[in-house]
Amino acid sequence: MRRAGTEDGASEGRELRVRRLRASLDAIATEARSLREFREKTLQALGAVVAFDAAIFHALSPRVPLETGVFVGFDRAAIAKSLTKWDDFAVELGALRAIANERLVATDRDAFAPGTRARKRFESRFVALFETPSVCVAHLIVRGAVRGAIVLFSRSRSGFSAPSIDALRSVMRAIAVADALHESLDGVARAAVPVRRACRDERLTDKQRTIVELVALGQTNADIAKALAISMNTARNHLARIMARIGAANRAELVSLVAWG
Repeated sequence: MRRAGTEDGASEGRELRVRRLRASLDAIATEARSLREFREKTLQALGAVVAFDAAIFHALSPRVPLETGVFVGFDRAAIAKSLTKWDDFAVELGALRAIANERLVATDRDAFAPGTRARKRFESRFVALFETPSVCVAHLIVRGAVRGAIVLFSRSRSGFSAPSIDALRSVMRAIAVADALHESLDGVARAAVPVRRACRDERLTDKQRTIVELVALGQTNADIAKALAISMNTARNHLARIMARIGAANRAELVSLVAWG
């Protein structure tokens, strides 16, 4: 059995690493001379508290130049070839993105339960392409809008530890604000980046709010079904119930009537 003193020491060690991480990120935010430098050094700093084998720091839209992003452990040419799949991934990883949208950070273990259709699809499509069984997505959210993401990949099937996720979550708001500042200083255009707002309507359940967010992104019933690993009929029925509860006659009216965060 592990002794209490050992556990306290481990906890203190984690807290020290997080404090050092915050200090490093503060320095990076004020000293980096470009968006790219900020993103490169941020990933280096995160590596001190979160173990990962590869990483992407980008808006995750195929319409945003790859040059604005940082890719660790990946061949840029291979990433460029995958661009045509990115919009599909945005839909297929809908459950993962929904959790990250709510909690800032999410892992594949949070979103895709073992043995489910969603898990099998994740492994056959995403894992097969990137050759890493574990993924962690951290959203950069400013003023309620998802402006980009840090995606960490691990070759370990055990995934990312809870303390690592907690540490990452504790600094994501600061990273998001600093990243937005460096984007504006570099003059990076964001008009083509799809924005996902957070539905906060208390009349709806968590799943119903996720569906509304997908509707706001222009997703079809088929897209929603794929993202949530449900049948098309189930997606259609969910949407019908949501519209009835909100009193919306169509999808556009639904998006305009629900409460957004």
